[in-house]
Amino acid sequence: MSDLLFISSSACLLSKIAVRVHLPAVQPKAVVLLLHGATLPSIIFDLPGSPNQLSMMSYLAANEYAAYSLDYRGYGHSSKPVEMDDPQMKGPPLITHYDATFDVNDVVQLIKDRHPNVPVILCGFSWGSSISGYITARTNWVSKLILLGPVYSYANPQWKELADPKNPTKLNPGIKSYRIASRERWCGLWERELKSNAAMQWQDQATLRALLDDIETTDADWAKRTKNEKCIRIPTGVLVDALQTYNETPIYDASKIQCPTLVLRGEQDTASLSADADGLMAALGGPKKRIDIANSSHYGILEKRAELFFEAIVDFIRKS
Repeated sequence: MSDLLFISSSACLLSKIAVRVHLPAVQPKAVVLLLHGATLPSIIFDLPGSPNQLSMMSYLAANEYAAYSLDYRGYGHSSKPVEMDDPQMKGPPLITHYDATFDVNDVVQLIKDRHPNVPVILCGFSWGSSISGYITARTNWVSKLILLGPVYSYANPQWKELADPKNPTKLNPGIKSYRIASRERWCGLWERELKSNAAMQWQDQATLRALLDDIETTDADWAKRTKNEKCIRIPTGVLVDALQTYNETPIYDASKIQCPTLVLRGEQDTASLSADADGLMAALGGPKKRIDIANSSHYGILEKRAELFFEAIVDFIRKS
């Protein structure tokens, strides 16, 4: 497992941002900063697809890259916004891509302080790809970009319920500032994809248990205090971004991204659809490459074929 450290948030002085770090045994060739998606925090980069494999962060470190990842505020081991203590869940959805960008920038400053003059590569998974693209289109510090299981601009049918039935451009009024999710729902999409492909064997049960056990610890005090056993709180700002994607209005302008970019997804991914990846590839402005990994779901980096994703990433970094 990686080292876990905490840094102060520039967006909220009372908040701490959890950062995972796995350094190589030698001077790193580059730093790879990994951004998680919705629901599942940065632990997804720190677990192997099966017991005899390496995690994504371990694989990168073994190939002489420094691996960093973070939990955005409201997720994982990072501080929860005070608004998430409101049992009525009043107020607008918390932590959109814009808010998460502040947390990423705080970690980037940490990386630059620790590794001066070392290139920084950004890798965003799922919703994290939107955050990565948003940052890369507006800055010049990203040397290479990896969009893993990306979402960009497509009316994915499974997101229809996010919209107000009376106006599909507006968020469903039933969505509050955060949501409470029980343990059996944290990996709902993953389970549905595996079952629909008769592919439960892609998933290692030890990895799944380790994932769920770690996530459960991140909100255990609140769960005990409020009698919400085996539940966590999750910000809903990601749903605002997902609705924008559903309405085919991208979070970022891919044509402004000029650095080498890898679009990487599992062939059986129903969140990052092939048609959406097609549109993203057409829109990207700089050198680009696309790889689809067979027999893999949206969570392919946690499955038994995970190292095929890691191999593709390292090969792209070396050759682009």
